[in-house]
Amino acid sequence: MADVKVQIYGIRTVEDARMVIDMGGHHIGVSYGKIKRTPGQLTCEKAREIFEGVQPEAVKIGLTVAEDIEEITENLKAVVPDVLHLSGDIEGITPDEVQELKNRFPGLKIMQALPVLQGVPLEEQKVIEYVKQYEGVSDFFLIDTKAVSAADIGATGLTHDRSIDKAIIDSTKVPCIIAGGLDPSNVAEAIHETNPYGVDSYSWTNFDRPDPDKGCKDPVKLKAFIEASLNA
Repeated sequence: MADVKVQIYGIRTVEDARMVIDMGGHHIGVSYGKIKRTPGQLTCEKAREIFEGVQPEAVKIGLTVAEDIEEITENLKAVVPDVLHLSGDIEGITPDEVQELKNRFPGLKIMQALPVLQGVPLEEQKVIEYVKQYEGVSDFFLIDTKAVSAADIGATGLTHDRSIDKAIIDSTKVPCIIAGGLDPSNVAEAIHETNPYGVDSYSWTNFDRPDPDKGCKDPVKLKAFIEASLNA
């Protein structure tokens, strides 16, 4: 059995959140904010409802792609997660600004997304540089695939070279969660190869055509992913 945390993103209903926990998941990921920035983003009120529905069992992760700390502050005033996941352009918020957010909300933990480009050698990427810049203000790193054409990080369903994950994990003491195209067929190998703190799924555990007004998590896919992760 793998000693690994399972983080599931794209939670839009209390029912989906409870399903994740009942199946053995640990982290509930919700994208929310007052300004609509991503397709699956929820209102602050809906995020609060979901977070309250999983207390105290789950670690509540709130995702933002915003890069203005005043906008992020307003969202946090409305509902504070256990962990704030910064998933916009990493260069859009400086380490000093991340520290300012932590100063404003004592006890808030930060999960900084790290962008890994698909098909690009590690030595041609900036990700190790980002690790050194942000590890002093980050409680977790989320290592995810970044599409070249996108400003934000993740939610692509794309995989990347897991040896890059291993290099990142070996370079820092910050707990690292790996993401990017993970599914039941590859997550166990990824865990054995990289020895991460946790694994993350968004795209693969969704229904093929989710109803935007209802839960988007496919229970069959979700169960398969969580079991494959925990049994690795």
